[in-house]
Amino acid sequence: MVMKCPKCESQHYVKAGFNHNRQRYKCKDCKYQFTQTTDKNTTKRAFALYLYVVGLSMNAIGRMLKVEPSTILYWVKNFALKTYEKPTPQGEVLIELDEMWHFLRSKKTRSGSGRHIVELPASLWIGNAEIEVLKR
Repeated sequence: MVMKCPKCESQHYVKAGFNHNRQRYKCKDCKYQFTQTTDKNTTKRAFALYLYVVGLSMNAIGRMLKVEPSTILYWVKNFALKTYEKPTPQGEVLIELDEMWHFLRSKKTRSGSGRHIVELPASLWIGNAEIEVLKR
């Protein structure tokens, strides 16, 4: 395997010291400094992705492989971004906003478990009603 500069893909480089006990290189063409990137977890990552596709949870996979579940999530997300493209919706999209006002509406005043509401019917025959909210 031939090492290349990650910036310009050149194969002309020289050694340029160490960084965290790893050999550092400097590209002769673009003067970019880089370290050799070797992925030691390729088999572990592939096995983790297989276990996730089979149906195991990220916590179970993390316990089996002695890896944090957040790392498993990172591997799955990166694999999905590199491999699959996001489908575009075809036709119309129907979104039902049933009881979404609970999350979208900000409550400025809080009065314990609820507000005291007094209903004063203006006229029962025409269906009108007035609502008065009492302030504390």
